[in-house]
Amino acid sequence: MSNPVRDVVPFFGIDREFRAHQEAYAEIMHSVFSHGKVLQGKEVSDFEKKTAAFCDRRYGIAVNSCTDALYFSLLAAGVQLGEEVLVTDFSFVASASCILRLGARPVFVDVTESYNMDLCKAESMVSSKTKAVIFVHLFGQMGNPEDIEEFAKSHGLVLIEDAAQAFGATYRGRKAGSLGLLSCLSFDPTKVIGAPGSGGMVLTNSEELARKIVMLRYHGRNEKSEYVSLGFNSQMPSLTAAILDYKLRHYEEWLARRREIAKYYLDNIAGSCILPFEETGSCHIYHKFVISSKNRDALRKFLSQYNIQSMIHYPMPLHRQPCFANFNYDHTNYPNATAISKEVLSLPVYPFLKENELQMVVEKINAFERVSNGRGC
Repeated sequence: MSNPVRDVVPFFGIDREFRAHQEAYAEIMHSVFSHGKVLQGKEVSDFEKKTAAFCDRRYGIAVNSCTDALYFSLLAAGVQLGEEVLVTDFSFVASASCILRLGARPVFVDVTESYNMDLCKAESMVSSKTKAVIFVHLFGQMGNPEDIEEFAKSHGLVLIEDAAQAFGATYRGRKAGSLGLLSCLSFDPTKVIGAPGSGGMVLTNSEELARKIVMLRYHGRNEKSEYVSLGFNSQMPSLTAAILDYKLRHYEEWLARRREIAKYYLDNIAGSCILPFEETGSCHIYHKFVISSKNRDALRKFLSQYNIQSMIHYPMPLHRQPCFANFNYDHTNYPNATAISKEVLSLPVYPFLKENELQMVVEKINAFERVSNGRGC
C-alpha cells in the first residue's frame, strides 16, 4: 500500500493553543513579572477561589501537581503507615503511587466497561485495615456520585476523589471535584485547561483540612510563620495560576469543541472498534477519546503510516507495574483491566484539531477496518 507524505496530525495541540492566544499570554507574563511576586501572588488565591466555586467547594489549595494533591490529601485525611487504600487498577500511576509514598498499601480494584472502579468488586476488597478509597474518574467521565459516596459511607472509608481527568464533568448535576472529603485536580499541560508546566489543586469543604494542605505545600509553616510540622515545597507559580485563570474563562468554549469532535468520531467511525459511551445523566468532557480494538497495535501502526499520532492509555494495569511488585497481587482479580490495557487506543481530541485532520483520522480508521476484513481500501 502506498504511503504518501502528509502533514502530521498531532496528538496534542499545545503549540496551536499558544499561537492562538500568545498575545494574551504575553500580557499575563508582563503583568506577573511587573509586580514581582512570582510565587503565591494574588493570581494564585484568585484562581483557587474561582476553581473552588467552579467545582462547588468552599476551599481550593493550589499545589505543584495532582500527584502532590493526592499525597497531601491522604496525609491530611490521616491515612497511616500500613493501612490500606482502595484504588482503581486502570489509571495513571500517580493515582496509586501516592499511597506507596505514604507507606500504605494500594488495594487495586478491577474496572467496569466505563473504565472506572467496579464498586461491586470493591466490596470484596475491603478489610479491617482499609482506611480510604481513591475514586478515579477516568478519561473524562464521572462515576455515579450517589453510588460512590454510599459505598464509602457504608464501609466507613475516607473518600478521596481523583478528578484529574474530569475537570468540568458532571453527573446528574453533581460536578467533578465536589465528592467526598477531598478532591484532587490536575492542570497538567494535556488537560482541558493545562498549565505551562505542572499544576494541581486540592478541593475540600473542611477549613481544618484546607489549613493542613496549606501547611503541607510550604514546609509545614502555619499562619504565624512557624514551621510546626514536616512539609514540602509544592507551590503553584503566580504565572501558572494567571494563565490557568485565563484559560478557565475559555473552558466552556473549549469543552464544546471537544464534545463536537467526540460526536464526529462517534457518528462516523465504523466497524468493530468499541467506542466510548456517555452514561445517562453524564456530561463527558473527553479528556481522552479512547477506542478499543482487538487489533489495537496494528491499527496504531496503520495510522502512523499516514502520520496520524495516537497514544495508548494505559498499556499495563497498575497491579503489574514493577513498583508494586512486592505486594504479590493475584493477577486473576483484574480480568477487565488486563483485557482493556491490551486494546485501548487514544485518538487526537483537542479544540485546535482541524476539520480535515478529524476527517482524515476517521477515514483511515474505517479504511483499516476494510483492510483487516479482507475487502481492501
